[in-house]
Amino acid sequence: MNSLIQKIILATDFSEASQDAIKYAKWISASLAAELKILHVFEPSGWMVPSPYYYTPGFEEWVETSIENTRQKGREALETLAESFGEHTETIFIEGDPSKEIVRVAAEQNIDLLILGTHGYTGWNHLTLGSIAEYVVRHAPCPVLTIKPSGSNELGTRTLPVPPRND
Repeated sequence: MNSLIQKIILATDFSEASQDAIKYAKWISASLAAELKILHVFEPSGWMVPSPYYYTPGFEEWVETSIENTRQKGREALETLAESFGEHTETIFIEGDPSKEIVRVAAEQNIDLLILGTHGYTGWNHLTLGSIAEYVVRHAPCPVLTIKPSGSNELGTRTLPVPPRND
């Protein structure tokens, strides 16, 4: 019998909110013997600095160096995470708007399930910071499993227990 879920993408930003999502991705992919890919979207636009600062000699070079260093740390963190899954796990490192890129890659790869952590912001934080998870849920071509960090319970909500480790 074939599983409905054969190809999974774990989208991660390496934040605390992603840690429980990583555990779920390991558990679900192993339980279903599904192919797992780990996706990280680097967003260099987060480094935009008000233009008056560019008039300071050397500042533009410093920003470029900082972006490249952060980009490289992202690639290294992605490879380290993939190695923690044991077997050969494919990684995808791209640049752009995280919400749009996650949806685009899921469509291109014909993914059956997306797994990602969510910060669980509400109110003002949600309005000002936006929600990658919300965008992905609304636009993804497949089911999306969003995982709030286990320590982020709000009144009246229930967080699913983290699956047992199979190490």
